[in-house]
Amino acid sequence: MTFGRAIISILFLSFLSLTGCSVSIEDATQKSVDTFEETFKAQPLETSEDTDIFAYHLPPKFSIDSQSENNIVLTQDEQTYLLFVNPFEPKDSEVLYDSTKVNLSDIEVDHTVTEDGRLGYLLISPVDGEEEELYEVTVGLGGVKMTTVTGTGNMEASTKSMMEIVSSVEIK
Repeated sequence: MTFGRAIISILFLSFLSLTGCSVSIEDATQKSVDTFEETFKAQPLETSEDTDIFAYHLPPKFSIDSQSENNIVLTQDEQTYLLFVNPFEPKDSEVLYDSTKVNLSDIEVDHTVTEDGRLGYLLISPVDGEEEELYEVTVGLGGVKMTTVTGTGNMEASTKSMMEIVSSVEIK
């Protein structure tokens, strides 16, 4: 009986520690919106990578998995990110924002900022059919957008990294 209680106690404590570490979707989205706005208003980081049509900043611990003319697949700690650049759309374009929004069935966050002739947006939508709660997070600036799928615990950090990359894009 003592062994059984010890197992139950360990399982209960493990459950408490796991629920204590989880971040609610409300907290995660609010922190992501705040981080998005801060990064949008900050000075763009210097570019460190070049393609034929644009240059961009690649944060530490990010690696390039593949790239084509307008798309780059990046990875950080086994999380995949997709960067898409349409060099023909200006920084205040709503084309990518509107087309991305139309393709999402349930939007948790639809946040836009317009400043200095730039349209920035953050879209967060739940991913259906997953065992754990995952969210598709998209940030964009005019004709540049970046998307990933993440949980609430990494949502704010993902938003910051993606907005740093998107803000840094320079069309050649």
